[in-house]
Amino acid sequence: MQRSYWKQTALSILFFAFTVAVFAQTNESTYNTVKPFTGSKEFRKFSVGINAGVLSPSVVTGGSNDFLNPQLSLGYGANLRYQFNHYFALQADFLRGKLKGNQDANVGNRTPPGVSNSPIKSFQTDMQWAGSLNGQLTFGNINWLREKNVIVPYISVGGGLVSYTAKISKTSLTDPNTDYDPVHPKKEFFVPVGVGFKINVARMVNLDLGYRAQFVDGDNFDGSSYWTTRGNSLHKDKFSYGFLGLEFALGSKAKQQLLFDNPAARTNSNLQVQIDTIKTTLDALKNDTDGDGVADIFDKEPNTPAGSPVDTHGVTRDTDGDGVPDWKDKQLITPTECQPVDADGVGKCPEPACCSTLDSLMKAGTFTTGNCPTDYPSLSMKGTTLSKDVKAMLATVASKLKDMPTCTITMTAYPGASKAQQSLADKKLAAVQTYLVETLGVSADRIATDKQIGGGDANVIDIK
Repeated sequence: MQRSYWKQTALSILFFAFTVAVFAQTNESTYNTVKPFTGSKEFRKFSVGINAGVLSPSVVTGGSNDFLNPQLSLGYGANLRYQFNHYFALQADFLRGKLKGNQDANVGNRTPPGVSNSPIKSFQTDMQWAGSLNGQLTFGNINWLREKNVIVPYISVGGGLVSYTAKISKTSLTDPNTDYDPVHPKKEFFVPVGVGFKINVARMVNLDLGYRAQFVDGDNFDGSSYWTTRGNSLHKDKFSYGFLGLEFALGSKAKQQLLFDNPAARTNSNLQVQIDTIKTTLDALKNDTDGDGVADIFDKEPNTPAGSPVDTHGVTRDTDGDGVPDWKDKQLITPTECQPVDADGVGKCPEPACCSTLDSLMKAGTFTTGNCPTDYPSLSMKGTTLSKDVKAMLATVASKLKDMPTCTITMTAYPGASKAQQSLADKKLAAVQTYLVETLGVSADRIATDKQIGGGDANVIDIK
């Protein structure tokens, strides 16, 4: 009945531990990034813990036992651990409890339970304390499947000292019970060998689910030597401890536990930060707030009005340099001498020297139509051919016209009434006008022609 109770207890502890582990995995916190190759100073390495579990005077690997029926009993302990790196830690363990066993089991040769040749039928050992120092090798810290480690398996081996007193119950009814050594507790060296899992349930709290087989350097841990019960040879005793512990990490809450650190995830996290930074920078290179075709990172004028022409630096163009941008300049190219300009970019050019001189002359009355010369000659022409005398007189006319640029002349012919005479008069006027324009350089718009039938000598052209 008692064995069944302890089996149920052990199964309940296992179920509880794995339930907590699964819960912890589904509530994984954001990974704490630490730069690579900075040592262990950025991590928490010390932890303290307490544990409770089941003690047994046997181990799961089997072997010889002085008592055929090892019984389960309660044990409890504490530990202090220092994690040197991802793979190795030192842990100091303390353990206390009682161990029991009897001969109430079938030896395998059809001997009924309770029937034995052993003079001792049961024992109870009070383990006052067991202290050991163990080296732990941890696995799975570098995890390429999950970012954060939650369960880390380990194996351990070490050495320690156990202090105990044993009480035995003999088969003989005349001497039923006695202490193995009633005066002094025994102390023996032992070697603990363990396996287990460290399970992270919170940032500073871990579960420790493990099993340790402890091999005692003596054959009196159960109050009797093997030779007194089985024969004439010596077999050293052993006991085991299956436990569930609660472990608390020491140090700053801001630091990650070194035991659960995943260097692969940290490296990936650092690389991802750099990649994200580069992506952000590239995105910024593409931004063009004012839509002028120049990215903001290179734009020296990021608020250019829509549709405004800009240079390669995003600055509004000002082709003529008059201070008015092209998009609002109504005189796109204003000569330098016509600047400064008004708000519309229109300049005021100075008056040319020739124009100012002409203006002054006109104001003085020199170039007015009322002062044009009247002493033009009359041309004697019987035909359309210009004689030397006619050409000389026309040269005089052209010279006066050039001196008086505002004056004009009218050439008048006096033909008869016949069509032939009028046609000849037209040809004469045309010949004179052509000579003045093409040979002497007088503007054609300053020469007018006229005919007065019968108004004068048909062989004369008057210039007025």
